[in-house]
Amino acid sequence: MNYLFTFIISVCLTFSVFNQANAQQIAVKGSVTDAASGETLPGVSILIKNTNQGTQTDVKGEFNLKAPGNATLVFSYVGYVSKEVAVNNQSTLKVKLEVSAKELEQVVVVGYGTTKVKDLTAPITTVKSSELTKQPVSNVAQALQGKVAGVIVSNSGRPGSSPTMMIRGLGTVRGGVSPLFVVDDVFMDDIGFLSSSDIETMTILKDASSSAIYGVRAANGVVIITTKKGKLNRPMQASFNAYTGFQRATNLLPMADRDAYISLTNEKMYAAYLRNMDQNSYQPLDPSKFTGNTNWMDQVLRGNAWMQNYDVSINGGNEKSTYYFGLGYFKQDGLLKKNDYQRFTLRGAQDINLSKSVKTGYNITLSGWDQNSPAGVFGQAYITPPAFNPKDANGNFSDPILMGLGNFANPSATVEYFNEETKNLRGLMNVYLDVKPISNLTIRTSFTPDIRTTNLKNYTPKFFVSSTQRDTIGHLRKENNYNTNYVWDNTATYEKRLGQHNLKAMVGFSATHYSGELLRVTGENPREYGAPTQYLDLGNQTGFRVENNPYDKVNALSYYGRLNYSFKDRYLMTATLRRDGSSKFPKTDRWATLPSLGLGWIVTAEDFMKNAKWLDYLKLRASWGMLGNDNIPQNAYTSTITTDAMYSAIFGPYGSTLVEQGYNDLGSAPERLKWETTSEFDFGLDANLLGNKLNIVADYYRRVTKDAIFQLSVPATDGAGGSTRFGNNAEVLNRGFEFSVGWSDKITNNLSYNIGGNITTIHNEILSLPTGVAPVWSGNAYNGYQATYTQAGRPIGEFYVLEVGGIFQNWDDVHNYVNKEGRMIMPNAVPGDFKYVDRNNDGIIDNLDRKGVGNYIPKVVYGFNLGLNFKNLDISADFQGVGGNKIYNLRRINRFSNENYDVNFYNNSWHGEGTSDSYPSADIAGGLNNYPNTFFIESGSYFRIRNVQLGYTLPSELVKKAGVSKLRVYVTAQNLATFFKYNGYTPEIPNGTDVNSTNMGMDEGIYPLSRTLNFGVNVNF
Repeated sequence: MNYLFTFIISVCLTFSVFNQANAQQIAVKGSVTDAASGETLPGVSILIKNTNQGTQTDVKGEFNLKAPGNATLVFSYVGYVSKEVAVNNQSTLKVKLEVSAKELEQVVVVGYGTTKVKDLTAPITTVKSSELTKQPVSNVAQALQGKVAGVIVSNSGRPGSSPTMMIRGLGTVRGGVSPLFVVDDVFMDDIGFLSSSDIETMTILKDASSSAIYGVRAANGVVIITTKKGKLNRPMQASFNAYTGFQRATNLLPMADRDAYISLTNEKMYAAYLRNMDQNSYQPLDPSKFTGNTNWMDQVLRGNAWMQNYDVSINGGNEKSTYYFGLGYFKQDGLLKKNDYQRFTLRGAQDINLSKSVKTGYNITLSGWDQNSPAGVFGQAYITPPAFNPKDANGNFSDPILMGLGNFANPSATVEYFNEETKNLRGLMNVYLDVKPISNLTIRTSFTPDIRTTNLKNYTPKFFVSSTQRDTIGHLRKENNYNTNYVWDNTATYEKRLGQHNLKAMVGFSATHYSGELLRVTGENPREYGAPTQYLDLGNQTGFRVENNPYDKVNALSYYGRLNYSFKDRYLMTATLRRDGSSKFPKTDRWATLPSLGLGWIVTAEDFMKNAKWLDYLKLRASWGMLGNDNIPQNAYTSTITTDAMYSAIFGPYGSTLVEQGYNDLGSAPERLKWETTSEFDFGLDANLLGNKLNIVADYYRRVTKDAIFQLSVPATDGAGGSTRFGNNAEVLNRGFEFSVGWSDKITNNLSYNIGGNITTIHNEILSLPTGVAPVWSGNAYNGYQATYTQAGRPIGEFYVLEVGGIFQNWDDVHNYVNKEGRMIMPNAVPGDFKYVDRNNDGIIDNLDRKGVGNYIPKVVYGFNLGLNFKNLDISADFQGVGGNKIYNLRRINRFSNENYDVNFYNNSWHGEGTSDSYPSADIAGGLNNYPNTFFIESGSYFRIRNVQLGYTLPSELVKKAGVSKLRVYVTAQNLATFFKYNGYTPEIPNGTDVNSTNMGMDEGIYPLSRTLNFGVNVNF
C-alpha cells in the first residue's frame, strides 16, 4: 500500500512538472522598488515558484527572465517582506516590496560598535538619509526638527548658521546645551560642514545608558553620524541630485509709516516732559519737515533669495573591496543683501579585505565654506525712523542726525560699507585596521585627524554718513583660527553564541588631543578693498597690531567596555563602564568613572503570548546610567591674574620715575572643581501591532545632574570685583514622557500610505543650590536690569519679572495708588505708564515683587508626518511645534531715543485716557516702563507646516534608453506656514551651539526664518 501511494504521488508530481515545463514560456521583464521611498532595489532574488529557476535584479533594480505565462514569481530581499506575483501572461511587471518586521534584525550604530534593533535596551532613534535629504537646509541638524521624540531644534534663517539643539531638556546651568556629535568616530560640536547627501544615518542616543560609553561630553545626549560607503558585490552605481529655488522672509512685522511714527514720537516726548517738566525735553517733530517715508526692511532685504544644491556620487564594490566617492556644492543667498553662504564638500571612502582575517579602510571628508555676514543691519532696520530717504538729492546717504531725528545709523549705508567674510576649510580623515586573530574576536584600531582653519576678514573703507556713522581712516582686521583634534581609538570585540546564550563583549581605550591657536592682525588706512587688501602691508598702514593667542590645549584619555548579553533571545542586558580623564580638571579630580546598565524583555517571545495574534512584538526596557561633563575652559581650576596701568606704582625716593607693574587677582581658584555628573533612569516599551502596521515607542525619563558647573561672582575682597570663577554648585532635574507612533498600510498594489507622530513633555527644575550660593541673575534686559533668575525649586533661566496690573489712565490713578499708610507706591509714574502689582504689600516696587513666569524650554514638543504613494507619485508632509515656553521680547524695549515702532504697538498703545489698559504709552523705555515685566513676556508656542514635498518618478521604460535606472522630479516647500501669537518674526530664538542656558529666550532681534520653494531632481545611473 505504501509503495502504491508513493508511486501515485510520484506520477502526479512528474506530470505537474512536465505540464509546467511545457507551458508556454514568455519573456518577463520589470523593476523592483521600495514601496515607501520608491528607491530601486538591486540584488532582489526572483524565483519561479516551486522551481529553482530564477534571477536577480541588476544595479538599476531591473530584471529579465523567461517564465510560463501562468507562473508565479517569488520576490525576496533582505529586510523586506517576500512577495508572490502572478505573471498572468504579462510581459512587464512593476513590483514594490514592503519593509519587513524583520527590520528588528537590522543593525544600528551604537558607541564603538553596532547591535541589532531587537537587542537594544535603550531609547535609540535612527533617521535615514532618505528623510534627511527631503529638506533643503544648510546644516543637516536642522532636518531633525520634529522628527525625533525628545529632540528640540531651534533654527535660524541666517545662511550657514548652526541650530540650537537640545535632547531631553537642559542638564547644565552654565555650559552649552548642544549634544555631542560623533562623525565617523570623531567627537565634534557642529556638523555644518557636512552635506546631507553624504550621510547614511543619524542615530540619536537619548538616555544615559546608551550615551555612557562616550562618557566625557555626552551629558547632553549623543548624535552618531555614519557617512555613506560602497557595498560588496555591487557594480558601480552613480547618482546625481540637485535642487534650486528661492526664499522669502516670513512673518515680517509691519512697521509704522512716517505719520504714525511722528505721532508716536511726539507722544513719547510729551511723556518725557511730564516726568521732569523740562520744556527743553519737549521738542515735537514737525511733519512738514520730513518728506521721507521709507520701509527700511525693503531697503535691506532681497526680494527673492536664491538657493541651490548639487551632489554627485559613485559607489560599488566586489568581493574584496568597496568604494564611495561624492562631490557636493551648496549655495544659499541670505535674506539680507550682501549675506550669503556657500559650501564645497568632497568625500571618499574605501574598505578593503586584505585577507579573511584582515580588513582596512578609510573615510575622508574635505569641506570648504565661505560666509559673508550682514552686520547688525536687521536690528537697525527695525528701529530706524521711516521719516527720511536712504539717499539725498545728490545721491549721498542721508544723515538722520543732521535732520534732527536722533542718533541713528542709515541701514542702507551699513549694507554698503560693512564687509565681513569668513573662509573655512576642514579636513576629517578616519583610517582603520580590523584584525580577526581567532574566531569571533575582532581587534580594531583607528586614527582620525580633524583639522580646521578659519580665516576672517573685516574691512571698512573711509566713509562719512553722520557724526556717529563714519570711519575717517578705514580699518582692516584679519583673523586666523587653526584647530587640530587627533583621536586614536582601539577596541577588541568578542562575540559568541552558546546554546541559548548570546554574548558580545567590547573593551577599548581612546586618546584625544585638541589644540587651537588664534592669530589676529589689525591695521588702519588700508588700500581700497580688493586684491591689494587680501594681505596686510606693513609699509602702507598705520595702527598695525598683532595678537597671537594660543588657547585650549586639551588632552583626554579614556578606558571603556561594554557587555551585551541575551538569553533565549528574549532576556536582554547591556552594561557599560567608562573611565575618563581630562586635563581640564586638577589632578585630584581629573578622573571620572561612569557606569550604565540596561535591561530588556521581549514579552512576545514568551509562550503565554502566542495567542495574542494582534500583538506582533513587545519589548519592555529599563535603563540607568551616569554621564560626565567637562565643558569648562582649560585651566578654569587655577587662579588668574591680570595687569593694568591702574595697578602700577612708583617706588623709591622723591623724584623716582621707575614704574613698578602691579598685578591683580581676577579671582581665587575654586576650592575644588570636579566633574559634573548626570544620572538618568529610563523606562520604556517598543511595540508592533496589527500585522506590524502599527508601531509604538514610549518612554519615561528622569535625569539628575549633580555638581553642575557654573560661574559665581567673585567679591571685590577676593580679586577684581565683577569677575567670576567656576564651581560645582547646583543639582538639576529633567523629567518627562516621550511617545512615538507610526502607522503604515497598503490599500492596493499601487496605493500605500503612512502616518506618524511624536510628542515629548519636559519638566526642568533646579533641585538645590549649596548653602551660601546665591541664586543666579542673568538675561541682560537693558539699563543694567536682568530678566532671568535661577533658583532652587524653579526652572533654569526662569523669567522673573514684575507683574503689570494695568496702565495709569490719568494723574488720579497715579496719586491714588497708595500703600496702607497712604504713601504713593509709584510716585514717579505718569499717565500711560505700567502699573506694577505690589505683590508683597510693602508699599515699594522692587525685586521682591517679581514673580516667575516660565522659561524658554518648551513643556511640550511634538511633530507628525504623512506620506502617500500612488503608482509613480509620492507625497510627504512634516509638521512640528512646541508649547508652554516663554520669550522675553527685548526688541520692544529698545526705544530710548526716537526709534520707530511696529504697527501692532501703534494700534494698541496708550494714546490717552481710556485708550488702552494693557499697552503703555510710546514712552515704553521711560521711567520704570523698561523694568523687566510681564508685558515683555510672550508665549513661544507655535505650530508649523515644516516641509511638504511632491515627487514623480518617470516610468523606467522612458528613461532606461538614456542609461538611467531612475529619474525622479520633485518640488519642496519648507516653512510653508507658522501659526503663533508671538509679536516677532519667529517664536524660535536660536542661541547657537554653546548658549548660556540661563540666557535662553531673550529676543534681541533675531534673523527671520524664510519660506522656501525648491525644484529638484534625483537621477540614478
